[in-house]
Amino acid sequence: MKTRCCCSKRYLLVFFSLLVSVGSILMSVFLSSCSSSVKSPLLLSADSLMEIYPDSALSILESISSPQKLPRADRALYALLLTQARHKNYIALEDDSLIKTAVEYYGDKKKSVRAAKAHYYWGATYREKGYTSFAVDEYLTAIRLMPVRDEFLAMIYDNLAECYEKDELFDIAIDAYREAYQILKGGSQQTYPLRGIARMCLLQNKKDSALLYYHQALDCALAEQDSSLIGALYHDLAMAYNEKKDYMQADKYVSKAIMVQGQDAVNVCLSKAQIMLNLNKLDSASYFFKKNIDQLDIYGRAVCYDGMYQIAKKRGEWKTATENIDAYNVLYDSIQFMTDNEELNRLMDKHQLEEHKRLLSEHTKTLIFSLVTAFFLLMVVCVFYFMWNDRKRKNHYIALQHELTQKRVDTMLLKEEEVSESNKEDLNKKRSELTERQIQLCISVLRTTDCYDQLEALERATHKQLLVMRSLRKEIRSEISSAFVDVMMNLKERYPALTGDDIFYCVLSLLCCSKTVIMELMDATSDALKTRKNRIKNKIDAQIFDRVFGIDI
Repeated sequence: MKTRCCCSKRYLLVFFSLLVSVGSILMSVFLSSCSSSVKSPLLLSADSLMEIYPDSALSILESISSPQKLPRADRALYALLLTQARHKNYIALEDDSLIKTAVEYYGDKKKSVRAAKAHYYWGATYREKGYTSFAVDEYLTAIRLMPVRDEFLAMIYDNLAECYEKDELFDIAIDAYREAYQILKGGSQQTYPLRGIARMCLLQNKKDSALLYYHQALDCALAEQDSSLIGALYHDLAMAYNEKKDYMQADKYVSKAIMVQGQDAVNVCLSKAQIMLNLNKLDSASYFFKKNIDQLDIYGRAVCYDGMYQIAKKRGEWKTATENIDAYNVLYDSIQFMTDNEELNRLMDKHQLEEHKRLLSEHTKTLIFSLVTAFFLLMVVCVFYFMWNDRKRKNHYIALQHELTQKRVDTMLLKEEEVSESNKEDLNKKRSELTERQIQLCISVLRTTDCYDQLEALERATHKQLLVMRSLRKEIRSEISSAFVDVMMNLKERYPALTGDDIFYCVLSLLCCSKTVIMELMDATSDALKTRKNRIKNKIDAQIFDRVFGIDI
């Protein structure tokens, strides 16, 4: 009857799990209809199942047949989720090409959870490959990109601390563990950083501090009823008390660890044997050394044979002691060989890393040199272009001045002809042509100066800008008068009744200035300009008047 009841409960649990999974998938499908960036419902479903059911998420992701055909946003999320699912299912991350797709998409500038996760799992890939320094860089980038302080950020700090611990940077590692603890403080996960802090204190020979943090972690684990952590912390406390040479307390906690862990307490039994040896309880020590010797790795077996050698030596059993020390020496030689191979591999990996860094450095130097060279060449081209353009502008200005001088000479010759010749009609025609050409030359000369740009700025200026530019009025008038000096002198000679302002008004009209600009430069009102125009009309010929003010007509 009891068996049937247990089976029915198990079926209910399975049914409930399936119901939750189906509900999550339906919810993700609904959310996908509202998503503007990620369009695949399978990806959103896998994302929703990742934390609780990573194996289900992995199955969904592996069911996607052609991920390379997905849109770019979907492809990046697929790469991130597949790497995350493999990591959570303890599948080795041997290649970083997958996660690099997500890293390149999410970048390292803008803060977001997915960008932080991409860099974290890139760091996890490096860590599994043994590239601890690269892993640390990616973990630090992930911390910088994380927008919120949550359990994932605490996990990044925890893994970062383990990397520092591996490199024996205990002071930095304990700071990272403390950052993780500050995030998780008061929560169910705070036991892990507390245990890490305690371990760092023990490695720094701060035994009292280590015991304090171990007890705090144990209290949290007992409150949460986490049996795996409780057993591990009992073992940690036993080792801490053993380091402090408080063997009675060490025996107390190691016995509790064996009770909690049961058949899984292989390494705990080895610790128990060492504590019994320190208490000089040789029979108990011998029993625990022999108990699980076949289940231990090579390091554990070496410790067992060394312990049994010490027990046999204390008992005076020299033959047994010799056999044990011989077995220990064989294992020690194997360990030394393995250590040498690991050191060789580490040196080879370090060499590869240094070579990779050297290549990156050379590539960076080459890129910088290319950019500097290109910038220098561009600057040289710009300088030469500026010099060429400036020379061209000066030559054009000189040519205009020469032509303008020639027109002055032609005008003087024409005046002499006027005295001697009787055909005034031809003279007037020549004079009109010379005057027109002179006007065009003066306009061309003005265009080569900054004054022309200032006139254009006045044309586009608002009322407030006109008030600001009013200080330039005198300078602009002077530039225009200098450029049109020949035209103004000719007008004055032909029509002596014209005043200086009348002539300047004619020049502004020839330049096609707007009424607003003319009013601003002459500091006159609209009615005053109208009156002046009527006076000018009475002082000059109709043909010249039409040429000067023809734009108004």
